[in-house]
Amino acid sequence: MSDASESVDPEELQRQLSDIKGAMGLAERYPGRARLWLVAGLIIGVAALLVQATFFLYETLGAAAYVAIWGAFSVVAVATLWLVSARLPSSEAPEGAPSWRVIYGSLGAFVVAATGVTGDAAGQIPGLDRALLYFGLVIATVGLGLLVTGAVLVTYRVRRRDRLVFYAGGAWVLLFASALPNVEILRYVGVGVFGILFSVYAIAAYVYLTRA
Repeated sequence: MSDASESVDPEELQRQLSDIKGAMGLAERYPGRARLWLVAGLIIGVAALLVQATFFLYETLGAAAYVAIWGAFSVVAVATLWLVSARLPSSEAPEGAPSWRVIYGSLGAFVVAATGVTGDAAGQIPGLDRALLYFGLVIATVGLGLLVTGAVLVTYRVRRRDRLVFYAGGAWVLLFASALPNVEILRYVGVGVFGILFSVYAIAAYVYLTRA
């Protein structure tokens, strides 16, 4: 027994342990995060459907109704994310891993800056095209966020096949954003279609991440 203990190389054991952990999936390494992703994905999907509904009803809804609808949705969305996040087990980010707050904060700043870059040019195009421009930029930023998330998960030692969920999601969302102003039917109901597709994608991704 003593000989067996003395033959163990601590550094080799640590390396093997790191390799085993590196092969873990998102749901195993960070319990509850797949559920948080599901909730966030459904919120994005519902927000897109709400945008589509209010777009159709813009002539009948007053400013107060808009504020009430989006105010109520924002409160419910933030409260739901907070409740789900508060119940997650705490975990330390790996050394050198970037902050999620910085990443998503940067993406938020990017979409605000991108919409501002349009300047006076946006005011010279018809209302529908202007709306599609802004909706397309927001949807494309969601796709960019998925691709960045997949890449950053490398530093969080999440296995490749789980990261593929985010790469695939980013690819189809970017394709959808580029098709939005160019496909006739999508010009009128594209944001709502995106909301349905993104909700389905979020559910499928959750099932894959928790069952694979």
